[in-house]
Amino acid sequence: MYENIGTRISKDILKDIEYLAKEEKTDKSKIMRELLDLAVKNKLFEIALEKYFKREISFGRAAELSRLPLSDFMKMAAEKKVSLNYSIVSLENDFKSALKVKNS
Repeated sequence: MYENIGTRISKDILKDIEYLAKEEKTDKSKIMRELLDLAVKNKLFEIALEKYFKREISFGRAAELSRLPLSDFMKMAAEKKVSLNYSIVSLENDFKSALKVKNS
């Protein structure tokens, strides 16, 4: 299900969207949805990483906030060369969370 929202964009961005729509042989709305989806996912990941760096949340919770499976979050964090603030307690909590999901 989709909702309509309105926003103003620069002429340069509009040109890029029109170009992408032409290249992909689709409409501007589809391109906008795809770009917005990617941007939101990226922003969620950035916010989750920031909270993790500040030690406000565990690694597992950061994965949840970014709406990614823990393994995907770990891969993306590794690509950014993120060091782990990972304690035994955090590991135990992540295992418990994983078991809950698995048994659901």
